[in-house]
Amino acid sequence: MRTIRSQGKLACSTLALALTASTVMAQMTDEAKAFLGENGIDAGLIAQADAAASQEFEIPAEWLEKAAAEGAIDFSTNDAAQHVAKWLPVFQARYPEIDIVATETSGAARAVQPLLAFKSGRLVRHVLVSFESSLTDFIEADALEELDDLPAWNGVPEDRRAADGTFAGMQNTTWCMIYNKNRVSEDELPATWWDLVSEDSALKDGRVGAANRSQLWTLNLWTHPDYGPERMTNEFLPAFFDTLKPQLRAEGVGGMINLPLVGEFDVGLPTPNDETWEIMQTGAPAGWHCPEPVPQYFNLIGMFRDSPTHYSSKVFINWILSQEGQLTRLAAGGDGPVHKDLQVAGGALLADAFAGKDIALRTLDGMLNELPKLNDVWNPIWAASGGAQ
Repeated sequence: MRTIRSQGKLACSTLALALTASTVMAQMTDEAKAFLGENGIDAGLIAQADAAASQEFEIPAEWLEKAAAEGAIDFSTNDAAQHVAKWLPVFQARYPEIDIVATETSGAARAVQPLLAFKSGRLVRHVLVSFESSLTDFIEADALEELDDLPAWNGVPEDRRAADGTFAGMQNTTWCMIYNKNRVSEDELPATWWDLVSEDSALKDGRVGAANRSQLWTLNLWTHPDYGPERMTNEFLPAFFDTLKPQLRAEGVGGMINLPLVGEFDVGLPTPNDETWEIMQTGAPAGWHCPEPVPQYFNLIGMFRDSPTHYSSKVFINWILSQEGQLTRLAAGGDGPVHKDLQVAGGALLADAFAGKDIALRTLDGMLNELPKLNDVWNPIWAASGGAQ
């Protein structure tokens, strides 16, 4: 578990100057412009984010005044520490009065444990990300604060935010398949998922390694009109396990990325665009391919109710949702923007593999209502096929 803390507080005179109006408006900071320009973000996107800043950062002055008096935000993140170390100073350049302790966590430590603490009357985290697998529990506990008064809220597409304003998508991730370019030719790659599991699939008989992560790609197909629950249950999943005969691995996503490159299998499934891009930058013989429809989902961000960092957390989340924040996190760690105005060329890593293709979006309804139904089918067949638990 790695923790990074932002440095310093805003001087009182500077804060007083910032609070001379009822709302605080701004342009993109020089630090943000420099960081984005130095890290490969298109100049047109930087100019677009700069133009949007005056609206997206129209923060009530009262929020900043109260934020400056609050303690540090305890932020539970799945970002690698080196990525946080890149984007956090850009946030700090805009809001030096807000202190953040960013702790890299995963699994239960990121969502389950903070929720249990909240239900017992304690807060061990203030801002949370990537808590999709526990979303139902958060809703039942009425644990999340409304965020729909944030100036940047409307930049999040309606199908990627809560109708009641309690959580929002913060980044898009696209899940496809990595392959070893020395062992797989392009003409062996399937155009669709149906092609992958067909009788004449070039990748059957153990050439594919699969992780036990149905929520990352098969859920997208389960809710897609060309697949759907009935066809997934009776056609696709039986063909995936019985015809394709993938290696069913105990490793997670990291294993699916690395093991094809050392010859354990030829294709790893599922793998995300950002982490796959990183391994490709090392010169490894890695390719990345997206059958249609392309599985994509959005990670969530939210904050607990009754937080002692209520105002500073809202200001921070607003920055995360703004175009400045979205592009900064793309440049720092490859996190794909969810902002509706950034779904353009240059707005995601490895976009050439899925640009213009049919997207199978993992929806909120899918996570809340359909995932349990999928797991009732997936889990028994995974186990019966010898899948590692």
